[in-house]
Amino acid sequence: MKKLIFKGICLVMAFTAGNVALQAQEQSKKEHEVTKYTVMERFEPQMILTPEERINLKEERVADMRRTRDIVDTLDISERKRERLLQDIIDQPYSARLSKTMAKLEFEDEDSQQ
Repeated sequence: MKKLIFKGICLVMAFTAGNVALQAQEQSKKEHEVTKYTVMERFEPQMILTPEERINLKEERVADMRRTRDIVDTLDISERKRERLLQDIIDQPYSARLSKTMAKLEFEDEDSQQ
């Protein structure tokens, strides 16, 4: 009897784990979504951007992250530093390390143009 209960519990846990994994995959496939209504919109509707404007801003941020990632991928730096910079792009897009690296690149571009 105890073995039957144990097998039943294991079966339920396996089903739950599979269901959670499937939900995680579905959530990763979603396009950029923003909430239709925000709390602030109820009280100050003239200050809130429309959902289309918010989607455009989010797409611009994602495009900027991709552009920065492509730039970091082409740099001639150590693999450890590249990994740290790529992680900064995701976790801390305004980190000092990333800002310093991008500023050096812009400075070098200005020098080469003159």
